Amino acid sequence: MSERDRLQELEARQLKIRDEVETARAHLRERYALIVRSLPVERISEKDFRALIEKAVLASEGGTREPVGLPPPGRARKTAPASGGTPPGTGERSAQAPGSPASTQKAISPAPV
Repeated sequence: MSERDRLQELEARQLKIRDEVETARAHLRERYALIVRSLPVERISEKDFRALIEKAVLASEGGTREPVGLPPPGRARKTAPASGGTPPGTGERSAQAPGSPASTQKAISPAPV
C-alpha cells in the first residue's frame, strides 16, 4: 500500500470515527434531555438552571467524581427546612413544640460511678 493510499484510508477512518462520536454524543444528550423533562425545572429561572448545569459540567471536567454543590447520584438528598434550621432528626433531638414537656426537660446525665 502506498503512502497516498494509506493516508486516504486513515482519513476515511477519521471521518467514520467523527460520525460515530457525533452519533454517540447526540444519543447521550437525548438521554439527559429525558431526565430534564421529568424534573420540575420551571420552578427555577432559566439563568439559574443554566448556571447550575454549567457548574456541574465544569466540576466534572476537573476530574471529580461528584460535582461540587450537587448531591452524589443515587443517594437521598437531605433538604434543609425553609427557615434555614437543622432538619428534624439530624441533630441530637428533633425540634419540639414550645412549652411541651419534652422541650422544657433538661438533659439528665448519668451519675458518676
